[in-house]
Amino acid sequence: MKVTRFHHVSVNTNQTPLEDLVAFYRDVLGLGDKPRPDIPGVPGHWHVVGDQELHLVGAPPQGTPIDSTGHHYCVSVADLDAAVTELEALGIDYQRAVQGENTVQIWISDPAGNTIELQQDTGLAWRLGPDGPRSAPGGHDVGSLNVPGRRHRDCGDPRHP
Repeated sequence: MKVTRFHHVSVNTNQTPLEDLVAFYRDVLGLGDKPRPDIPGVPGHWHVVGDQELHLVGAPPQGTPIDSTGHHYCVSVADLDAAVTELEALGIDYQRAVQGENTVQIWISDPAGNTIELQQDTGLAWRLGPDGPRSAPGGHDVGSLNVPGRRHRDCGDPRHP
């Protein structure tokens, strides 16, 4: 698996009002704001500093071994399909979610129980397969990760199709 960069860090509000955290990160640390898609059932706010992001998550942590609403960090990978294949070969459980129309999220946990999110690095040129581009520019081929028989397990959260 080739990690290309850190994408974002997510911090849970832990029942602190979201607007208090937004003000802290904006006013005290000087982080900029970034548009955030609507994520049903998960209030939040995104900040940006350089090409890195801080995601504030207003939903309570799930308290599960792979906790997508708890504290976590996200890395971009060169080839998400290859990363999933590698996770499966290593016997590492993962959860899959789709945000919006084309952002595939893969969630794993490290041996210490820290949640890590993987996303396709959309800043890289799309790799060509034998029949042309594997994915549409600016989006990941969501269908390629929804293959029966994979170790993927749904988290049961209705926010994660």
